[in-house]
Amino acid sequence: MRQIGKINELWRYPVSSLAGERLDHAEVSIDGLIGDRRFALVEVATGIVAHPERDQRWHKAAFVKSRTTAAGEVEIQVPDEDWLATGAPYLAHLLSAFFGFAVAVRPYQRSGNATAETVFAVNRYDVAPLHLLTSASVEHLKSIHPDGDPDRRRFRPNIFVKSDADIKGFAELDWVGRPLHLGAVPSTVVAPTKRCGFTIIAQEGLENDPEILRNVMRHGDRNMGVYCRPSDRGTLSVGDAVLL
Repeated sequence: MRQIGKINELWRYPVSSLAGERLDHAEVSIDGLIGDRRFALVEVATGIVAHPERDQRWHKAAFVKSRTTAAGEVEIQVPDEDWLATGAPYLAHLLSAFFGFAVAVRPYQRSGNATAETVFAVNRYDVAPLHLLTSASVEHLKSIHPDGDPDRRRFRPNIFVKSDADIKGFAELDWVGRPLHLGAVPSTVVAPTKRCGFTIIAQEGLENDPEILRNVMRHGDRNMGVYCRPSDRGTLSVGDAVLL
């Protein structure tokens, strides 16, 4: 195996479609990053989970933040408001006012937050393993689309790798099926990451930019970044070497 870079950033998204939290360390299992995507926003009238990439009414979701407390509780912050726990009664009011229709926070069944009265969010996709993106891919997209800002946050990786200098282009797309060591955690690259409209919508510090996705479609067959499946539990840390 050879080193292809180091873990530069670790991200967890406690609530689907919301801005996530940047971490120094993260625990992983064979199913991915622990604590990732535990909850979802849903439209109360239909029970449908937020789809910012498909429904313009949800575009503002990227400006709402989520985090996990030291006690393991998930909190949400609507812009210009205080952080509130997912179970806080006033949170639904703030979210509904922000989006302009009735919105609730519901756990996914996999979250482990169930009681006899729990109403779950319906899974909108299969749970993905670890999502990895390299700086080489971001720099390549920037070279293709110099007027845009393909900030790594648009692509919502769990692991953002600072690539070594010899790693070029959408390099990780060629790694599918190969072993990858993330620090001390062995894993396998299992699939390319197919991109959706979430990559183009505005978020804090980033403007709406349809050319982001158009160029990924033209030059990456809609793929940028990869999914990795760990073969064991372990801890990832910023600065860990990444070996291919």
